[in-house]
Amino acid sequence: MSEEGAPLASSSAEASSGSNESQKNCCLSNKFRLANNDATGFLYQRCASGPIIMSNIFLSSALITLAKMELGCDEVGEECGRIYGYKPSSLITNMAVFTGLLTACFMPIIGAITDHTDHRRALGIFASVLLVTIQATQIGTVESTWFIMAILQAFNGCIYEIMTLCSYAYFPEIQATVSEKVYQWYSSLYMIAMFGNEVFFLLIMAVVTIVLKTSDGMTAQISQALSAVLSGIYFYFAWYFFTKKEKKSELPESGNLIITPFTQIFATARGLNKHYPRTVGLYFVACMFTAAAVDSFTTISVTYMNEVLDFSAMQLNIMFLIVLIFSLPGSWFANWIGTKIGVLAAFKLQLASFIALNFVAFLTLTDPSKSTVAYFFGACWGFWIGWYYPMANFVYSMIVPQGQESELAGFYLYCTHILTALPPFIFTFMNEADVNLKWGGIHLNIYLFIGLVLIQLMLPWDECLEAAQVNRLKKKSKENKLKKKSKETSLRRRIPNDNEDSVNVRRIPNDNEDSVNVDVNQKSEIDEDGKDNDDV
Repeated sequence: MSEEGAPLASSSAEASSGSNESQKNCCLSNKFRLANNDATGFLYQRCASGPIIMSNIFLSSALITLAKMELGCDEVGEECGRIYGYKPSSLITNMAVFTGLLTACFMPIIGAITDHTDHRRALGIFASVLLVTIQATQIGTVESTWFIMAILQAFNGCIYEIMTLCSYAYFPEIQATVSEKVYQWYSSLYMIAMFGNEVFFLLIMAVVTIVLKTSDGMTAQISQALSAVLSGIYFYFAWYFFTKKEKKSELPESGNLIITPFTQIFATARGLNKHYPRTVGLYFVACMFTAAAVDSFTTISVTYMNEVLDFSAMQLNIMFLIVLIFSLPGSWFANWIGTKIGVLAAFKLQLASFIALNFVAFLTLTDPSKSTVAYFFGACWGFWIGWYYPMANFVYSMIVPQGQESELAGFYLYCTHILTALPPFIFTFMNEADVNLKWGGIHLNIYLFIGLVLIQLMLPWDECLEAAQVNRLKKKSKENKLKKKSKETSLRRRIPNDNEDSVNVRRIPNDNEDSVNVDVNQKSEIDEDGKDNDDV
């Protein structure tokens, strides 16, 4: 990257447009630069995400510990009672429920702002500054402030999603300015950047906890401080390089940023169900459930290991370091197995085997004496999670209708977030009802199984690929627009001007008729039978 930055920048300059035509000058020179400013900005955004994600693990563990301390219960398995109406062990999952619901409600609106206004970059900067500010504020997490910090963390999850969505809005534009080969390399590089910073962060925290022998509360404070510094630096460079963009499209007439995004979501869903019911349409529904299970895994596993296995912050650090390391061979295996048995078959195998793994793991890890065995299952979980994400994204990229990639990217992202509040909610309900938490972990298999069944109902892989070659969504949209334009033209000919009371229309008489004058009033009724709605 360091030696190829300059030639890449010059080679893509002609392909770039608008404010992204020339590379911005910075103290980094060309050593940490990609082909254009937006590509470089996205790289630093991925770097910033790593410390933020990992710091949440230490903060979550500390919040549970501090809540228990306020109730005066420190022994393993001791019944702590309730605080603010809930068990301390329900704290993290309750936060996840709030974050998930907030994200599901606001994500379409944020998407509309990035598409229909020129405030994408400004909104991303605001979200990033707010995110780092809250991270820095949480350095003050102690026994007297833990509840306030928990509330801030619940909002911080939604703010993180807003920042991510603003950043991902640049992704299709990056793809359009570089070659396919360079784009594939960038996609891998972005994952490497985030993964590398996550590992780097965990290694630093491991050294700190070993050398200083810190408590869970002190570990969380150090974690938030380190995260605020690292992510703050990365965000500065990210939004320095991200360029200001004009709005992609105008809002429909009589539309607004609150209602229009949701009507567009329903229109897109209707179009997919009509034109691609057993390919990409069914796949999106399947991903709602599988993503809900996999994305909730970290939240539920932190609570489970803290409550059932009595893991300290140091043990959680080691566990998630193992998970990250073993996700790498999982990603490689996803590519290998996909070429051997087919992509869709490999994805179904991943889901089926993941279900089996969860059954064995949660039925085995039932008390603190199994803490050593937990590291083995951590390696397995890392491998299977590393297998999941490349498979899910690759299947989507292959069956999305040609020419519709950018339009459906936001819809796909929304589908993977819409149900993320459900697994933590069910886990909390089971925990509050005194159901053994092993069943709370196993219940994630329900969502994986539903996703597996839906994918099984899809058309054979060859037929899915064949269906993607024809963009029925765009074809239908063009037909509707032409129809609408024709109707508006016809109406303009019929409706009089504001200064006219009526319009005399001369009809050519038949051979046996005299000339006929027809008055058309200004307030003529307009036929609305031809009303149409675009599918996308």
